[in-house]
Formats: sequence, structure tokens, C-alpha cells
Amino acid sequence: MPGYVIAVDVFGLVLAVIGFNMAFRQPFVRRLLGRPGPLSSPLSQGDEEDPLTYVLRIAGVMIMVFGIAIGGMLTLFNLA
Repeated sequence: MPGYVIAVDVFGLVLAVIGFNMAFRQPFVRRLLGRPGPLSSPLSQGDEEDPLTYVLRIAGVMIMVFGIAIGGMLTLFNLA
């Protein structure tokens, strides 16, 4: 297997891990960005009203799927 395939697979894996953290481990990513979580008040329904929550979810899933797709496609095309 050529070296560029391994490099792209590692890059895809890194993208998948970053995307997973953005989508599903938001408190960790918020601390890295320096953005505290939303203030909780009796009238709010949790973090569902914070726009950053939706941005992290959508962007995280897109980055995760892109990493999986690019790594998987290159590997499958190379093995075929």
C-alpha cells in the first residue's frame, strides 16, 4: 500500500475524531474555544436554544462524515 494512502487514511481518521468531538462532546469543544456553555435559567430548556449548539452539531457531523468518506473511498479505490 503506497504511503499516500496511509497518510490520507490518518488524515481522515483525524477529521472523524475532530468531527465526533464537535458533534457529541460539546462541553469539551466549548472549553477549547473559550466559549462557556449557555446560562441556565428557569425558563430555558437547556442548551437547545444556543445557536452554537446547532453549529457544532451540523459542522461536526459534516467533518466526521467527510473524513470517513475520503479515507474509505481512497482505500477502497486503491485496493480494487
